[in-house]
Amino acid sequence: MNGHLEKKPGMNEQVTTNGQIPVASKEKKKPNIVQRVANKIVWFFETGFERIGVLISTHPWKTILISTIITGLFCIGAGVNFTETNDNSVIWVPSDAEVVAHKKYVESAYPSTTRFFYLMLVNSNVMTQTSIQNMYNAYETITNLSTGSTNYSTICQKSGGNCLVTSVLELWSYDSTTIAGLTDQSIKDDVNNTITSPLYKSPWEASKYLGGRTVSGSEITAASAAIITFFIDIDDDNKTVAEAWEQLALDTAKNGFQGFDITYYFATRSRSDEAGDAIRKDVSLLSAGYFLVIVYLFIVLGRLNCVEQRIGLSLAGIIVIGMSIGFSFGLSSAAGWEYGPLHSILPFLLLGIGVDDMFVVVGSYQSLSHHELSLPLNERMGKLLRHAGVSVLVTSVTDILAFGIGATTTLPALRSFCIFACLGILGLFSLAITFFLACLTLDIMRTEQGRNACICCYKQKPDYKPNACSQRNLFNTVLRKYYTKILLKLPVKIGVVVITLGLLGLNIWGFYSLKQDYDDNWFFPTDSYAYEFNEMKDKYFPGGGASGGVYCKNIDYFNSKTKFETLYNQTTSNQYIATGSVDSWFQSYTDWLETNPAAAAGKVTNNYPNTEADFADLLYTFLNNENNGKRHLREVVFQNNSGTLDITTTYVSYQHTVFDTASDEIVAMDAMVELVKGIFSETECFPYSRLYLQWETNKVIKSELFRNLGLASACVFVITLVLIANLWTSLLVFTCVIMTLVDVAGIMHLWGLSINIVSCINLVIAIGLAVDYSAHIGHCFMTFVGDRNERVRATLVEMGNPVFSGGFSTFLAFILLAASKSYVFTTFFQIFLLVVVFGLFHGLVYLPVLLSWIGPSAYTTADRRYKDEDLETGDSKGPALHGHDNLAMKTNISNGRASEPPPDYQHKDLPYIPPPDYSPPTKPRSQDNGRVSRMNGLFMS
Repeated sequence: MNGHLEKKPGMNEQVTTNGQIPVASKEKKKPNIVQRVANKIVWFFETGFERIGVLISTHPWKTILISTIITGLFCIGAGVNFTETNDNSVIWVPSDAEVVAHKKYVESAYPSTTRFFYLMLVNSNVMTQTSIQNMYNAYETITNLSTGSTNYSTICQKSGGNCLVTSVLELWSYDSTTIAGLTDQSIKDDVNNTITSPLYKSPWEASKYLGGRTVSGSEITAASAAIITFFIDIDDDNKTVAEAWEQLALDTAKNGFQGFDITYYFATRSRSDEAGDAIRKDVSLLSAGYFLVIVYLFIVLGRLNCVEQRIGLSLAGIIVIGMSIGFSFGLSSAAGWEYGPLHSILPFLLLGIGVDDMFVVVGSYQSLSHHELSLPLNERMGKLLRHAGVSVLVTSVTDILAFGIGATTTLPALRSFCIFACLGILGLFSLAITFFLACLTLDIMRTEQGRNACICCYKQKPDYKPNACSQRNLFNTVLRKYYTKILLKLPVKIGVVVITLGLLGLNIWGFYSLKQDYDDNWFFPTDSYAYEFNEMKDKYFPGGGASGGVYCKNIDYFNSKTKFETLYNQTTSNQYIATGSVDSWFQSYTDWLETNPAAAAGKVTNNYPNTEADFADLLYTFLNNENNGKRHLREVVFQNNSGTLDITTTYVSYQHTVFDTASDEIVAMDAMVELVKGIFSETECFPYSRLYLQWETNKVIKSELFRNLGLASACVFVITLVLIANLWTSLLVFTCVIMTLVDVAGIMHLWGLSINIVSCINLVIAIGLAVDYSAHIGHCFMTFVGDRNERVRATLVEMGNPVFSGGFSTFLAFILLAASKSYVFTTFFQIFLLVVVFGLFHGLVYLPVLLSWIGPSAYTTADRRYKDEDLETGDSKGPALHGHDNLAMKTNISNGRASEPPPDYQHKDLPYIPPPDYSPPTKPRSQDNGRVSRMNGLFMS
């Protein structure tokens, strides 16, 4: 106990000297400046909360009304300015990343109006005449679909006057007569010998359209899958028309096609439909979890009899959570923050934190001393909030700070989520100490008046007695009689520390081994058609790496011949670029000038244009009149089509190789950025791919995660230090939070989870939850006097039930998500399960063991001491949590006597309370008719 117990006015002057009785000649050690500041902080918060508790309980109805009105005003913001976004290309990408600016430029220069519908047909061999005919029939079925006046021909993307549909059927120009006359051998010949599409005049490669190929030598003899891609070209104003046709095509493909074993299908709309539905479908599971928590509240907060059920109080707790959600959504929306796809887990985060706060408040009332319970109701509620207010404040402020650190991230989705969470927790804290405390006051008034819990206007008869079963607290009995006694045995303490350190060592390795990875397909339900299509596409057509391009702005193209040649050569030889995938309009243009000198007569010298105007004129002719140039037509944008031609923007396309991990993708992206920067200035050209948005997120997510965890953990320590006002206790709580995070991350690796945006958000949430389980225990320990083991037992008896109930209710809220098909929610379930398990372990097992060995001395304001009333006869009452002003301690009982004071004890008007570490000499217990004499729970000698 650091060798002393600070003096409290009106209390015994005590100095703990290895269990010896204090001696008058020894001068009491004065607290240093740090201790005095800590004492002032503790006094300030405890006194402040006590006054708030008295005020609120004096005016409960006014408090409820004012809280409701203020919360309602904030909720208006959600109705006025609520906005939702599902644009993954924006919300998951760092707001300051260059790729965001590149995306905006590309979309303005090359507005994308292309949509897709994919059809993948699978059987034993799709290269037979029968299969080709059936494939054509499927093609016709899709192209003939119509919704009102819209059919495929009215919305398709054109290429050379034909609707663009890529497949093996291109080889026969989708001509029914030609296809009907094919033979198995002619199909093999055409597939193996064709290199240019006869319909679109573009390069044709069998591997892009035929999957599961059987090869004999260099010849493809069979294939088990074929893919048909329907291109749709429609602007955003008519997007609903295209979406309606896509939905009709999806519904048609769902029924399959004759001649094929199975059909897989996918459309542009599938991404938002299926990914969004995955989360929306599982909201029902979360709602069921909410119901489980409500039932649990009914059971735990009250007792199963007509008066003490506390149904109204349980509903008030749920209303508090609902009000905090409205407060968060309203204020965040009013400030302009957008609601994202991951915000759907926010209500359940607030549920877990809010229920924990309620258990602490109710548990503190149940732990008031006999004297405190004899005070008027408003003073009782003041004493309650004096104990519970600081504990709830510690966890709330640390949670807010943890999410506040998360709000400084560069990832918009995480930043928005953390803002919503901060405001929600602020609302929870404010309403827990106002609205909920007022409701608890009214509920206690109802109980004391003997009014029925369900029908408050009905007053029970004067002779009503609650059933005996409802008066038992089995959980507290287990804690007091068994758990605390077993936990505090030396062999058990050693075992706990060994197990904790063993888990820590294993999970440090797991944390170190945690990989960074990301897959778009994770966000589709595993039983959805979108998930199956992507899985089969990877199986049958694995060769497609990310497509990209080097985009150049309005630069001097005429004098950039050497730069573009260098770009082509270096990109072609780059190890991260697929062989043969680089397609440069500039290279094709200069090749045409060399092979067609007559077409450029008078405008070239040494096969290159004479002037900038000649360069633009000849390029325009090449792109619009030459077959090889037409395929580059979209890649070059002219400011006008007549007079002086001016090139505004261009791009050179390429395709990456296939990468195994997200780390490889990041390396490849950075390599292309450096390659282009080595040739052009950053204001001239840049590489861009839509997948670079995702890769950029992966690039920063690991550093963002460690940054957020590190800063949040540091801030959690500082806040717990300020509010708990004890360095040693704060350090012990902090180590529990860190070990919980390490254990969670380590098991994530063993379960096959990786570092990505979803797990990153969940780990930030984990900080807020992990601190709750330990901070309550650490703060409560400081409010008891006695030796360390006594204080640990008192802490677990008072705070063990609320902490466990808070963790268990959080577990109930998301337990049904174990059956989810959504990656977001299954990851949420796995990580939260780990947080609850390890958080409770460190808070209720490991931390008490540490405190029993190396816990600091109590606050100077501490006025409670624990004594167990277990009697030899087996007649036991609940644990007595006695204050120093407890009336039972101000008198002696005739059949026993209290501990004798030392000879130099000067405060004759006050009962002597032995030092916390003092153990009186063993004396025979006095017997009275076979029963042990006692003084209100204190064993008598």
